[in-house]
Amino acid sequence: MACTRPPSTPRNVIFNINDSSLILEWSPPVDTGGRKDLTYNVICKMCGVGPKKCSLCGGSMRFLPRNTGLTNTSVTVVDFLAHMNYTFEIESENGVSSESMVPRQFAILTIITNQADTDPKTAEN
Repeated sequence: MACTRPPSTPRNVIFNINDSSLILEWSPPVDTGGRKDLTYNVICKMCGVGPKKCSLCGGSMRFLPRNTGLTNTSVTVVDFLAHMNYTFEIESENGVSSESMVPRQFAILTIITNQADTDPKTAEN
């Protein structure tokens, strides 16, 4: 039986935002870990102005269709707050990710929702 491993980080993260929704999109990882059971998780944090001042998003924010176990490479976020600093961590996962001793890797995207902007933006990994 061949060895498998956790996947690498999602690539090419971009977003589109308007007054009512935020769409996050990404490309699959270069390395799937030798498995076909690839899913994605999106973790949202609201961050203050100081370092390490982040907490998990809560309140009325919703992810469509959901934020964990995604099989597609996009998610829509609705009911977010204006004038906030959000950090989204996008993780690739497969069936051996939870068993691995390798730290999980995320593509990180920070968005400040101070105004609507329909131009696509690119994240830094």
